[in-house]
Amino acid sequence: MRSIITLAALVAATLPLAPAVARTMQGYTVGTTRLYAGPLPDYPTVRYVRRGAMVSVHGCLRDWSWCDVTYRANRGWIAGDLLVISYRGRRSRVAQDLGIGVIAFSFGAYWDSYYRGRDFYRERPRWQATYDSRYRPEWGERDRGSGMPQGQQRVQPRVQRAQQPRPGQNRQGPRPNSQPRVSTMQGRDNTRHAPERTAPGHDSHPGENHGGERNHEGQPHT
Repeated sequence: MRSIITLAALVAATLPLAPAVARTMQGYTVGTTRLYAGPLPDYPTVRYVRRGAMVSVHGCLRDWSWCDVTYRANRGWIAGDLLVISYRGRRSRVAQDLGIGVIAFSFGAYWDSYYRGRDFYRERPRWQATYDSRYRPEWGERDRGSGMPQGQQRVQPRVQRAQQPRPGQNRQGPRPNSQPRVSTMQGRDNTRHAPERTAPGHDSHPGENHGGERNHEGQPHT
């Protein structure tokens, strides 16, 4: 029994330290306005909202400038100064002490969740660019979206690398001014030199008679 009481005391002691859970609150518009697809009047209009219309407030940006609301099953953003919150039986302007949760605006997740069936969703990359150029710190952590919804990113074709030639291989053919290789055998004189002939009438050796020679009188030598 004592252990149960001790455990209950420990739980009770930790309750004040637990953060308050953000909840959806009931609100009303104080003028005719538009429900936007983001916390800027530049974003597309989801629908028009009449003055005094009841909306469900899911939370606001940390500077209370814009609030994320639902109006007749349409999700979007309304400027904080055009809303009042029903709090303890009274309607009060949007403020920190009313128990409104602080939320962030993440473009990609928000649009993919609520606007896939809308006509303006076809221009999602354009509005992603608007988010990137008009980003504000009070929107929370910056959305690093790619500008295309998931599953629709364009696949870049793979570029095939040119095959590198192997060492010693020239893929471009012979160089422009290169000379053809000449065979080492080309140009050689392979003819054998004939032995020198002795001119007629000249003796190779003195006193040697070459057959058929005659003396000056026309008679053959004896």
